[in-house]
Amino acid sequence: MDHSSKPSPRYIQIYADLKTLIEQNHYEYGSFLPAERVLSTQYQVERLTLRKALSLLAEQSYIEKLPGAGNKIIYKSMISPSLQGIANAIAYVLPDMDNEQVAQPYHMEICNYLEKYCKQDNLDLIFTKISDNQATPSFLLNPTTIKGIIWVGDINPDFLEMARKSHIPSIVVSNNYPLFARINIDDVNCGYSATSHLIEQGCKRIVHIEGASNYISTNNRSEGYRRALLVNGLHVHPELIVQGDWNFTSGYSSVMSLIEKGIAFDGIMSSNDMMALGAMKAVITSGLSVPLDIKIIGIDNIEQSKISNPSLSTICVEQQSIAKLAFLFLKQIMLDLSVPDEILIPGKLIHRETS
Repeated sequence: MDHSSKPSPRYIQIYADLKTLIEQNHYEYGSFLPAERVLSTQYQVERLTLRKALSLLAEQSYIEKLPGAGNKIIYKSMISPSLQGIANAIAYVLPDMDNEQVAQPYHMEICNYLEKYCKQDNLDLIFTKISDNQATPSFLLNPTTIKGIIWVGDINPDFLEMARKSHIPSIVVSNNYPLFARINIDDVNCGYSATSHLIEQGCKRIVHIEGASNYISTNNRSEGYRRALLVNGLHVHPELIVQGDWNFTSGYSSVMSLIEKGIAFDGIMSSNDMMALGAMKAVITSGLSVPLDIKIIGIDNIEQSKISNPSLSTICVEQQSIAKLAFLFLKQIMLDLSVPDEILIPGKLIHRETS
């Protein structure tokens, strides 16, 4: 009598074969298995049999089934370093604003520092902008093209969720998405400190130029402005709160509109430096003096604030600190190491000629 053991079911054989290929890094972490049609032909089985094997791989955390995308490898082989085979770049992603022709200098300064940190680790830096209604970015459709992403500002949360489900190492900056590590600026205190400085300099009717709507920074810096006024016994005048969009032109036009309407004010607290510089041009163009008639302060401490005439008072939020933290956070996550849920970066008053 033949007592030899019966052969394993075919789906178990396929499971074992694919498992070995994954463990030996034939299919690398972050990549996708061939399509079911291809695998069915390769193993000469019906798709139902193949899917039993794939279900076992998913149960054992070798793959993740992504509807509409395929079967992604989530097992990290010990044969090669983590992330081997993935493109050698990280992305710095900003929301694409319709009225923004070029990126804000503040972000370009951050990227300059980031690029230096990337080069030290033989990484490339990709700078890109995405809008809410655009097609899904290519680096989300094919996660193996990127090592990690730094998402900045008011990004469509659907894109963030896609990155999370695709296991793309990610952090957010100036964003409160709860499932990624967050690097935020202490914007309430920045707005409070900027407004308090103008009050200390004798201002009583202070214009506030808000940033683009729906941004965390916009709302929090405006809250700081309101708190400073109330703490110092001053009223919040709605007509002195004007809408900007982070750019020079909006700072200029919003303040020029107030001047043309004859609305009196003696100080301007802008949510960023670029709008403050635009506001300063409006004030000077109207024949008023800075700082004798109108005192002005911004937030960010970009290079233009140091060389403007007069030089712009500001709240310094160090771009180098943000770049360094963002790079270190992302690097830790790429290596599967833990990072804090959130870091809050403080601002520092820089008193210059405009106040």
